Amino acid sequence: MNTVTLITNDIDLYNVFSNSKLFDEVNIASSLDEKIEYDYLVISDRIYNINELIQSIEKGIRAKKITYLLSSAKGSQSGYSSLTALLKSHGISILPPKLTESQLLLRFCEIINLQERKTNNVVVLFGADSKTGTTLTALSIAENMAEQSEGNIAFLNMSGHLSYSYVENCEGKGMDSIRSKVFNKILSKDELMEAMVRSRELKNLYILPPCKTLIDFKYYKTDHIEYLINMASKIFDAVIVDAGWYPHNELYFGALNSTPNRYMVTTPQQSSLDNHRIIKQQALDEYGITERKNNAEKRDTPNNILLIINKQSDGLSTNVTKEYDMVFAVSLPYIPNASYLTDIQNKSLRGLSKQYDRQLDKLANLIALQIEYKLQQKQKAKSIFGRG
Repeated sequence: MNTVTLITNDIDLYNVFSNSKLFDEVNIASSLDEKIEYDYLVISDRIYNINELIQSIEKGIRAKKITYLLSSAKGSQSGYSSLTALLKSHGISILPPKLTESQLLLRFCEIINLQERKTNNVVVLFGADSKTGTTLTALSIAENMAEQSEGNIAFLNMSGHLSYSYVENCEGKGMDSIRSKVFNKILSKDELMEAMVRSRELKNLYILPPCKTLIDFKYYKTDHIEYLINMASKIFDAVIVDAGWYPHNELYFGALNSTPNRYMVTTPQQSSLDNHRIIKQQALDEYGITERKNNAEKRDTPNNILLIINKQSDGLSTNVTKEYDMVFAVSLPYIPNASYLTDIQNKSLRGLSKQYDRQLDKLANLIALQIEYKLQQKQKAKSIFGRG
């Protein structure tokens, strides 16, 4: 039998597990029964605190696999990484906070090695800090993919902070125009399309400008972002999401948890690395997005996030990639006066440098392979002698 028992009072979580049809049986209960031999057991920290859980284990609760569900409310108090180490010593896995019900289901399936192969057409970029050029990089990728394909591409600016949109004629557009319908989850596909700006140059590229109302940032929840990204993924052939760099609201976490296809944008500067280390320790590790490793652990298995090194001015230093413990994807060269040019022209970095465009092509091809999206080969310009 493939049976899951949820020790929780969250009926929405039960419905998601039950409706998935992935298990032979899904049960919900408010307490553990020592007489029952469980198959898969998921225990919420809202029902059993950590001490009560360990006491129950020591008393002989029997289960094929026990997973502890850490709520968002308690995650910052005790520390996700500390709990992971403690529970791991007792053979217990952990589900991190700041996940929606459907994301919890997917993470649980990974834990028990029950995985249905699904192609996720969403890619999210986030920054090591505020100066890495995440928005421009994400927009450049979206433009590149739109230029090389016939499918419709979406660029969603979901920075959890004020962000320049690099889009003309966006009055009345963007997240601000649909916030009430997103909050109530009554947004239609047509309304989402209406909130987006269609690129003048690339008719198959649609851009959702960012939130501009400061007070709204604190009202967005992870399920709102999941709802919006899921809708976009069903409308468009590929979706590029800018999650920004600010890890103190739900837009950031909602975007990062929406897909396994994640890229972090950084620069060779030491300040970017220092800021990343702070964010990693206090946010990414704490909420299970990255895994904290102690000095004794080998780094043969880096975190499942690909690294983009932006504003590279000379040969790539291997020390930079080692410091981040991530899989290196590509380096994008520094373009002089890039900020000035992009601001006055209201455009991305694409087309400002041949070397940049070559590296951008590599990155776009990597992303296309990752999400199984077909790009067309760029035609080489012919010389005056008729040779490519």
